[in-house]
Amino acid sequence: MPEVLDVSRDDETDEITQFLVLGDDGQPTTKVASPENLLLYDPADELPFDGGMYDFVTGDSALRLSDDVTVGQSGDEYSYVLSVGENVVETTPAQADELLQGVYDAVAEDDVSALKSLHAEIIKNQVRRNIVNILAQTFEEKHRIEIVANGWLVDDFYLVDWNAKMYAKNDDPDEDDYVRDRGSQSGVKKDSSYEFVRLTHSVSDGDTTEVTIGGQNYMLSEREMLFLSKIKWLLHRRHYHPDTPFWEFADKWATVEEREPNLDVFDI
Repeated sequence: MPEVLDVSRDDETDEITQFLVLGDDGQPTTKVASPENLLLYDPADELPFDGGMYDFVTGDSALRLSDDVTVGQSGDEYSYVLSVGENVVETTPAQADELLQGVYDAVAEDDVSALKSLHAEIIKNQVRRNIVNILAQTFEEKHRIEIVANGWLVDDFYLVDWNAKMYAKNDDPDEDDYVRDRGSQSGVKKDSSYEFVRLTHSVSDGDTTEVTIGGQNYMLSEREMLFLSKIKWLLHRRHYHPDTPFWEFADKWATVEEREPNLDVFDI
């Protein structure tokens, strides 16, 4: 592991802002004190591991940080599996710094509160994967649905993620989008990512639907109903949005079946 030669701290907070490491080639390199670099190099010498946490950050090691909190790699870059008790969620790349800072706090200070807060936030904003994934089998067109790491993929191209938002599979929801600027020839960057198609679900706040899975009843949340409704809309998109030129363009990247839809098989 590279040797830490010097650290720079904030004058007011005394937090490390950057540090200097001596690489294997004998050359010094300045590192920003990001959560990832703090785990990799341990410039404050606070971690109970010799040589930092390189195996966790760059490999596939999992960490049990308390009796009920475990963190591991998901298999996707900068995406992690976080479990609290029996509830397992997967973080997005945009949440990587927050998760890694939580790991640092847990290891260095025995404080898992940040990880539990992140887990609770994800649970609040995402569908329950174990519930909706079982419901994939209720769609007549289930052969057109693929369950992937970040949601359901329809026709190999259209993604509804665990937040019940719809994107093309090559669109990164963590990246800002550009929109046309009427006053210039270039696009203008916006501080949010737009869905492929924006749909709303006409239910009242707190409205739920009950389903039975394996003899056990579950109440679907509004977000879970929205997730399943978007899947149904995508499966029958040319029926719900009969814009032939639009779909002829968009479906160039999708696997398309030309047949009349049966809209009575699954309903929300």
